[in-house]
Parts: sequence; C-alpha cells; structure tokens
Amino acid sequence: MPQEFRDVDPRELRLPSRRGADPFKLQQQIIRYGDSSAGMPPPWVYEAADGVLVLYNGITRATRIARLAPGAIIRVEVVGRLRRTYAGEPKVGDFLP
Repeated sequence: MPQEFRDVDPRELRLPSRRGADPFKLQQQIIRYGDSSAGMPPPWVYEAADGVLVLYNGITRATRIARLAPGAIIRVEVVGRLRRTYAGEPKVGDFLP
C-alpha cells in the first residue's frame, strides 16, 4: 500500500478504545513541546469501513494538539483499512475539557 497522508482536525479522530491519552504522558509532552507540532511524526490512522479515521499510534500527540491548539490541522498517515465501522466510537475531542 503506498503511503497516504491526510490533513485532519485531531478532535475528529476516533479512538480504538474507550480510553483517551495517558494523563502522565500528555503532561510530559505539554511541558516539552507545548502546542507545537513542528518535527512531530504523523500519527498513524486506519480508515474504517464508514470512512472515519481511527487513531492507533499517536493518541497523546493528537490529544495535545487538539487541547492546546483548537482548530489546528495535523497531518496523519493512513496505514490501512478496517472492515468494521467506527462512527459510534468516541473521538479525541470527547476527552477534552
């Protein structure tokens, strides 16, 4: 599969489970990087059968940008397709204040 990149709002990415980012890891990234996405490797996502993007690698990075820079767009790498639908699963934005 050739590399496919998309620019998306991190708040709209779905999570594969009912948990958000690890709070300790998120705080460490906020201290170290703030709201900057410069040099950040693109999070990995899968495209679900219903077209939504499911975040698998980079949950903390996406949460940090969504929290500190609302409305910012990040680049993600689509690494595969899923047969299941994920429209009913929580979004990154559901775990933000």
